[in-house]
Amino acid sequence: MVRTFLEREAVPHHDRWEKEGIVDRELWRKAGAAGLLGMDAPTEYGGGGEPDFRYPAVFTEELIRARVTVPGFVAHNDVVASYLAVRTTPEQRRRWLPGLCSGELVAAIAISEPDAGSNVADIRTTAVRDGDHYVLNGQKVFITNG
Repeated sequence: MVRTFLEREAVPHHDRWEKEGIVDRELWRKAGAAGLLGMDAPTEYGGGGEPDFRYPAVFTEELIRARVTVPGFVAHNDVVASYLAVRTTPEQRRRWLPGLCSGELVAAIAISEPDAGSNVADIRTTAVRDGDHYVLNGQKVFITNG
């Protein structure tokens, strides 16, 4: 299923995405409809409900086999969505997981910094609470899915 999806929906467009630096939003919706997003998220939020390492392993192997280096499914599924599925409040899960599982929302990660790369121990960006908000201060580069 993953192989067929990638061959039909990603491979024909991959070179254009790389050149333009952006992926068609419709790809994310199609991936969600195919059950390829949020595979380990609880079913009540639209996920597959199976926190099994084999699902992302097969997905990643198929991405590599197809030479599909974009759109950033690994960061979306294996970093952000899987983290939200287990490390957030029920309210946060209700707010974010349905959209991440359906492809209506695309998760991004902003780890890399000019002087730190992706070494999280050297990150300098700060978030300071200011009333009901946070003030962010720092620089980011190479925002996956940004």
